[in-house]
Amino acid sequence: MYQRLVEVVVEQTEAIGAYIAVPEAGSEWLRVAAASADTPDLRQAMEQLTPSKDPAHFPYGNMVPSLAFREKTPQGPVSPGQSPAMTAVQRQQAPLSRIRSVMAYPVFLCEEREPTAVLVIESDSSRHFTQSLQRLLGQLAVTLGLALTQWRHHRELIEKDAEIQQMAFYDDLTALPNRRFLEIQMEQDMARAERHNRLLAVCMLDLDGFKPVNDTYGHEAGDEVLVALGKRLPEALRKSDFVARLGGDEFVLLVEDLADLGDLTQTLKKVEDTIAAPIRLSNGETIRIGASMGIFLYPFGDGETADQLLRWSDQALYESKAHKADREHPWVLFGEEVRKAQRTPAQHLLDAGALEVWYQPILDNRARKVVGVEALARLRDAEGKIWPPAEFLPQLRDADFFDLSKKVFAQALADLPILDAQGWSLWVSVNVDPRSVSESCITCLREMITLGAVDPSRITLEILEGSDFLEQQAALEHLLEMKTLGVRLALDDVGSAYASLLRLKDLPIDEIKLDQAFVRTLEKRPQDLHFVGATQDLASGMGVNLVVEGVETDDIFDAVTVMGAPLLQGYAIAKPLPLAELQEFLQHTPSHHRRHPTGLLGLYAAQLANHSALKKAIRQNPRLVDYMTLVDATTCPIHDDMRRLGVDDGGPLDRLHQEYHRAIAVMDALLISSPANDDWSAAERAEKALEQAIIEAFWKSKAEDGNPLSSG
Repeated sequence: MYQRLVEVVVEQTEAIGAYIAVPEAGSEWLRVAAASADTPDLRQAMEQLTPSKDPAHFPYGNMVPSLAFREKTPQGPVSPGQSPAMTAVQRQQAPLSRIRSVMAYPVFLCEEREPTAVLVIESDSSRHFTQSLQRLLGQLAVTLGLALTQWRHHRELIEKDAEIQQMAFYDDLTALPNRRFLEIQMEQDMARAERHNRLLAVCMLDLDGFKPVNDTYGHEAGDEVLVALGKRLPEALRKSDFVARLGGDEFVLLVEDLADLGDLTQTLKKVEDTIAAPIRLSNGETIRIGASMGIFLYPFGDGETADQLLRWSDQALYESKAHKADREHPWVLFGEEVRKAQRTPAQHLLDAGALEVWYQPILDNRARKVVGVEALARLRDAEGKIWPPAEFLPQLRDADFFDLSKKVFAQALADLPILDAQGWSLWVSVNVDPRSVSESCITCLREMITLGAVDPSRITLEILEGSDFLEQQAALEHLLEMKTLGVRLALDDVGSAYASLLRLKDLPIDEIKLDQAFVRTLEKRPQDLHFVGATQDLASGMGVNLVVEGVETDDIFDAVTVMGAPLLQGYAIAKPLPLAELQEFLQHTPSHHRRHPTGLLGLYAAQLANHSALKKAIRQNPRLVDYMTLVDATTCPIHDDMRRLGVDDGGPLDRLHQEYHRAIAVMDALLISSPANDDWSAAERAEKALEQAIIEAFWKSKAEDGNPLSSG
């Protein structure tokens, strides 16, 4: 509208240019919304004009359109000689120098007191604006105001109509189509399916696990889940498909233009994955839910109505929900029997009683004796082959995990008194899959402990840390209830999930088990000893036990022993053993009474601990340590360890050790003379050089022994 108006003004009044300026919301400036001129350079110059509503802003606040806007009355005609502001603007832009006369008219909407725009006309003649032309331009400004008023009213009607349409046909919460829209869409899709001889799938979808979200976190959290799915579900479908919310946690999907069932299966699998993806709530919790679906394929018979299609898909949904434990897929087709999931070889072995419980000893590294065992599941097939967890766990379904934990727990409760009778009073640790932790699980555990002959304080239940379970508020309630059984709780694989690591302080645990991934690779990644030490400090600060798993070699045993790890588990102590072999092992437990470090990886760990202790002491009070003692490397315990391990006097390691002590002594002296100086860079470089040299010597020795290690 604006552009056409200024073009007509230039064409019909022989003006050289015209433009419309409108106020910028929330600022002092007017913006040129449309411009027309007899030359491109003049039009470009007009488009770059920035009139201001502020009179103090010279020259832009004193331009003719600025005056018309402020005074709310027509301004002009004005020539450059009459307006210093106009002259100043013309000097800034050469194309504007052609202008000899300007007029500006404020434009008002009906019943508005402030201008909504300013119409500006420019001429190269000082006599251009005759009385009749001025009257015509004034009438044009009034007409423009009336047109703008009508246009605004029309736009408001359109917006109001859209709002009514939204309320009538869309769900308030999710913004998805509602039941009324669904009924209209179904009629159209059914007609299209018949016309094109293609299949239409009507899918009734109901969320699994939605009620616990409402019960645990409140209805606001439930609404967040519905809103999230309202955004996700359309993205999982094709553009030609349709999704509506019926209410509550029920949705309907219309998947059309299907050639066969294979096309539908792909879409349903995508919908399943979309719903199962984690949902982050505003309270920081992460939840997972599932879905059950009932499908009706149209056309199925004669005389089918949209209402019948919905009823039949709802019946199929009922069948799907009734077989959640054993269905192959979360969807069921109307008229077909529920396809039950085929039992895997591992499930058949579990059903057949092929479970064996093996035990891996846990060493108290201070008392140098075995004090506990972890009960581990194994399956033995008909050929006598032993299946480790990595092989059979992926074949189990959710319902199997509690059955597995229950059977392992029952066997451990039966075996522990046998060991007691032979003089080995050990505690036992049993894994409990987080997915199976529930009220019924806790009730079952309570009954088993009551019927057993083992003091519950000797039972540790391990919960895997790297699971969403610990991110849920309900987890804390379940763990607290498990504690009332008198058992100890352990968090397994600590370090594998950062989020729940932050929640350790909130969990009622007695023990943490360091993720094996940080320990098994220590020979290749010795720098991970820093994490071992940090976890040890964390456990100590929380007042809980720390079990270091993955201690598979003598060198790793040496390193974590030097670090002061209290409880160790791994092949360096013993592999998992059947009960009979465990009894034999306990009768002839190898001695762990050795002086550490026993090798170069242990020496590396000792240097880490030594440096940490020295740095802490110096920072606390640099006068606590004598300079001459610090600078003399031979007074350091590391020097004695190096001699005992056969490190040459005066060799590369010895020289780097001496350089390290000189750097530490200098740092100590600097802190005494200048306490504000906290630049440890020189000492840290010396420390890193010594650490790297020890590790390279370790790797070299392993290579010479025929066991090369990568530094990656």
